[in-house]
Amino acid sequence: MSTFKKEKISANRVALIAKCLVKYGFRSAAESIGMRMKIPLFSKRLGKISHKYGTHQRTKMLLEDLGPTFVKLGQIISTRPDLVGEELCEELATLQDSVEPFSYEEVEEVFKAEFGKPIDSVFKSFERIPMASASLAQVHKAVTKDGKVVAVKVQRPNIEEIIRQDIQIMHYIAELAEKRNPDLKKFGSPEIIEEFERGLQKELNFNLEGKNILRFREIFKDDLNVVIPEYFEELSTGRILTMGYVEGTPLTEILAGKTIPGINKPLIAKISVKAYFKQLLEHGFFHADLHPGNIFVNKNKIGFVDFGLIGWLEQSKIDDLSRLFINLIDCDVGNILIQLSAMDLIAEDTDLVSLREDISDLMETYYGLEMKQVNLGKSATDLMVLLAKHKIRIPKEYILLSRSLLLVESSAKALDPDFSAIEIFQPYLLKLAINKFTPKEIFKRLKLQIFDIDSLSRTLPKSIRNILKIIEGGKVKLEFEHKNLDIFAAQLDKIMSRLVVAIILASIVVGSSIAMVASNNLPIYGLPTLSVLGFFVALALGFVLVVVSLKNIAR
Repeated sequence: MSTFKKEKISANRVALIAKCLVKYGFRSAAESIGMRMKIPLFSKRLGKISHKYGTHQRTKMLLEDLGPTFVKLGQIISTRPDLVGEELCEELATLQDSVEPFSYEEVEEVFKAEFGKPIDSVFKSFERIPMASASLAQVHKAVTKDGKVVAVKVQRPNIEEIIRQDIQIMHYIAELAEKRNPDLKKFGSPEIIEEFERGLQKELNFNLEGKNILRFREIFKDDLNVVIPEYFEELSTGRILTMGYVEGTPLTEILAGKTIPGINKPLIAKISVKAYFKQLLEHGFFHADLHPGNIFVNKNKIGFVDFGLIGWLEQSKIDDLSRLFINLIDCDVGNILIQLSAMDLIAEDTDLVSLREDISDLMETYYGLEMKQVNLGKSATDLMVLLAKHKIRIPKEYILLSRSLLLVESSAKALDPDFSAIEIFQPYLLKLAINKFTPKEIFKRLKLQIFDIDSLSRTLPKSIRNILKIIEGGKVKLEFEHKNLDIFAAQLDKIMSRLVVAIILASIVVGSSIAMVASNNLPIYGLPTLSVLGFFVALALGFVLVVVSLKNIAR
């Protein structure tokens, strides 16, 4: 469902899109999606460009010609090799989000609309010429009233109206295309447009980007090697974002060969990837657009900019991905399949034999390579493409992750050919594993398990009654022959007995912990008596449970 306000679609704009499709050699595509009537009558000479360039190059040129919204769409598509293939993604990744800047007079109009006063009453100085100009906004260098150097991001005038119209046309074309050609449904075009629309809505909300900056500043507050700009909330609105000016040289210039005295490229590579894994594995909140243009280098420190595109993952998904990465590194096909299943990425109708063969073929390309030769981001991306081949839908967060990891790791490899992201990754895995066994984490999981048991105890009797009703009604017939059922029953009885003891043990631990914060007139060594007794009982029961279990294992 479109989040932009519905308006009448511009017939002129649709006609222009049809003309551009023909111009870049996509006449048959325009006709197949029902735009034949929009193609100009005299268009014989429009398709000549197709003889000079390949399909992927012409696709890129088409998007550039159609303007900012379509350039943004191309950039989003460039992150989805699972949908359009790696070759087209590589071509679209070179799309430049840079357009002619809008005038200073228009900048002033935006300021007056947002702050109700002119620029010179907000800032001490403000450079009229922008440092950078993109499809949604442009950035000016300025100085605040108290003398701080800042970067001010100003949204383009009327950009929301332009995007609204183009988004509705995209929805119109996607729906028309699927209606005329059902084979196109496999690409999920309407879903891509909706995902793109949601992303644009977030990028247009500069207040949200400001909150992202604050969160990143919290993540890296103790890291002296990573610079996150300050966010000036009082000088920002939904259409204006004021942040600290990040000194340094864009990584794009360094990778292009610019010489920076004193720079340690291997160190910069290590800091960049380490910062990425810290975001992802420790906080589940990561910069999803870490291309070299968004990384600045200054005195062997790095600074991040442009926090509009962000990804986040729950702790359970971080754990799942960590296990998947371990299996990828080990080229363990069997455990890769098991982990994919645990992540609910394998559908019921998936041909597991064929999938296993394809994963085996993929792993063969990495088997035997030295650690520094393995590109973790490339491995993850290749796996996503392979899963898409088997018509397995990949969650957006995983796509963002694999793409951002590929970007930052590729930059690191360009800085230092001997760099290995796996060497940075492994210590984080060890840290994650250790954290799983801290008292805080154990207690947290214990609480959740108790709630699960409580929920099961309330729902299980009802479920059993329903099953019995179905059986009694004659709707289910069962015939079976048992072997050694008495042995199985005895073992089941033992298991249930231990489960009851375990539940009682857990209840005593939780109850004792809660009582720890309650007042007690008879403390033992400063601790409440009830809690101390409860923990001793729990220790005794736990000891008995372990001894019994070990005896059974010994048998």
